[in-house]
Amino acid sequence: MSDENQNTFAFDDNFDDLLEHLPALTSEEQRAQAAYKEHLWALVMVTERRLTNAGYEQPEAYKLSTMIIAEIAHYQGGRSQYLPRGDKLRQELRDIHMFRLWHDKSWPVDKIHKGYCPELNQIQVYKILRTKRREYLAKIQPKLI
Repeated sequence: MSDENQNTFAFDDNFDDLLEHLPALTSEEQRAQAAYKEHLWALVMVTERRLTNAGYEQPEAYKLSTMIIAEIAHYQGGRSQYLPRGDKLRQELRDIHMFRLWHDKSWPVDKIHKGYCPELNQIQVYKILRTKRREYLAKIQPKLI
């Protein structure tokens, strides 16, 4: 990468500044493809395809996909972490959705149970919500000791 290209990304770890300048940096797909590592470029392409299939116009889908992947890379970058697939992924996303309905929208447990997971009993739903609540609190409120 040339000195000019390296300076384009020098934001003193100010991530908001990076995101503000990202659309200008990624307007040329070939330039972006050359700059991203292979796996990062693949993630941008997959995200762009999903957004295009969801009805976004191609230039907007590409811009959003680069912003989404930049946000994920900023949060998860530099770490090797497991991401589930298949049934485990669907189950985890279902559990997160159930927690958000309960926590953010104040849905009662029986409504969540009937609407999103009738295959579970209410005790299982309560356990899932309790687990997700613990995970949520651990993220927003670190342990003091």
